[in-house]
Amino acid sequence: MRQISEDDLGQVLRSVAKGDRAAFRRLYEQVGPTLFGICSRILRDRNAAEDAFQEAMLRIWQKSYLYDPAKGGAMSWMVTVVRRVALDRLPAQRTGPVLLTDESVAAVLEALSNQASHDPALAPDLRKCLGLLEQNHRQAVLLAYYYGLSYEELAAHSAVPVGTIRTWIHRAVEKLQLCLSQ
Repeated sequence: MRQISEDDLGQVLRSVAKGDRAAFRRLYEQVGPTLFGICSRILRDRNAAEDAFQEAMLRIWQKSYLYDPAKGGAMSWMVTVVRRVALDRLPAQRTGPVLLTDESVAAVLEALSNQASHDPALAPDLRKCLGLLEQNHRQAVLLAYYYGLSYEELAAHSAVPVGTIRTWIHRAVEKLQLCLSQ
């Protein structure tokens, strides 16, 4: 199956908002694996991830009319929906720590590159921009956005105050936005 462009993805999402079931099926086939992967990484339990994924896809179907291309890409909008559903389902206390080794960072970067395949020009830029961040900032961003850790969990993981984590993530996101806009 041919990979769909971000513009086409936005058009498909707008068709979904009009109740087009065929468009939803196409959307599901194109982005389903990526979105399910996000649920899996955040929840770390296949059954919970499947439930969250189904709820998120239902929410995308029901709320697709809220997508506004002026505010960002279709994939970004759907990832936000999926992350919110998955994060809402997280247990109050995680069952195990997330270990962020050089290999897992490389795997995350590879997965992010695959997600960026909706805009192939973005993948190398994302790698480059993440590489420009200080290591602790990069780890905080990856743990927060890719693994779904809260500020409190990140603080415990990094042995720093919650305010420091917020600062690291805020600065990292600003640097990423600036780098990706150039």
